[in-house]
Amino acid sequence: MRVMKIAQNKEVVTVYPTTTIRKALMTMNENRYRRLPVVNPGNNKVVGIITSMDIVDFMGGGSKYNLIREKHERNFLAAINEPVREIMEENVITLKENADIDEAIETFLTKNVGGAPIVNDDNQLISLITERDVIRALLDKIDENETIDDYITRDVIVATPGERLKDVARTMVRNGFRRLPVVSEERLVGIITSTDFIKLLGSDWAFNHMQTGNVREITNVRMEEIMKRDVLTAKEGDKLKEVAEIMVTNDIGALPVVGENLRIKGIITEKDVLKYFAK
Repeated sequence: MRVMKIAQNKEVVTVYPTTTIRKALMTMNENRYRRLPVVNPGNNKVVGIITSMDIVDFMGGGSKYNLIREKHERNFLAAINEPVREIMEENVITLKENADIDEAIETFLTKNVGGAPIVNDDNQLISLITERDVIRALLDKIDENETIDDYITRDVIVATPGERLKDVARTMVRNGFRRLPVVSEERLVGIITSTDFIKLLGSDWAFNHMQTGNVREITNVRMEEIMKRDVLTAKEGDKLKEVAEIMVTNDIGALPVVGENLRIKGIITEKDVLKYFAK
């Protein structure tokens, strides 16, 4: 199956290198996108991509935070109006329009990306394909008897309700994780995802939360104030197909795996589900 068959009906929203970070965030939030290709306005060639993890990095997780901390001396309102080229990823992982689904799966697993622009031989954007698109297309091919047990990530790094946003951002970037279960006394109480960072900054929340414009008014916010509390979960022995269907239907990228009294046992992500198809 070709990637274009899966992605052919998808309208791709793009931004330009000169688009402000704030405008890109608003676009991502309004469309519930985790990534936006960045293209040249004249020829539609892909020159970058901005993802939810770039936003986590920007908000204190890594080197992109320097735009706020150093160039703008922690003035968040000034930094967020910088052009998106300041924080976009320039080395974009792409797929050619004639690539097949196996190549897409291999790319997602080996390059640790959740989606890839589809381009022609001139690097012009044609479409976009994500892990979720692949899972949706192959859902019926999952063995009805296969359980999630062999696909769970069991060594889970977690956040606590009292942790600050900037510390959680740093943990996410350092480990390459797009979400962290929030745990209190080994019991799941919530989840924070890279998409939540988009919601916080792409909506009015950040601006309503600020009085001086200093980024610390945001980065010092505790997880208990912003984490999602109503978390869909899985348990050991659940059917892989059913869990994958929950992810697709609810538009979520992972389910924490819990035991008795919501004790955290692990997590299963879209990438873990893709490992089934790569066997």
